Amino acid sequence: MSEEQVLIQSPLMYRLVRSAEGALFLDVVVGGIAQFTVRVVLTEQEAEAYARLGRPYADRLAMDVMASPAFGGRAVRVP
Repeated sequence: MSEEQVLIQSPLMYRLVRSAEGALFLDVVVGGIAQFTVRVVLTEQEAEAYARLGRPYADRLAMDVMASPAFGGRAVRVP
């Protein structure tokens, strides 16, 4: 069973999670009338930026995902 650690549960409708393997990912609620959640695994550079800048960086990244839910083909819909 994998344990996930929620690092941020934001009122901006996203959460930042660390997987049991150490990967960071964002679960972001996107859409208008029909809302759904997408998951984006952070790249090494994004994870390093989060380590340096903290929550403000995660907020900006989540807002980028909200603005473009496919996020360059990196986002997958969470069932």
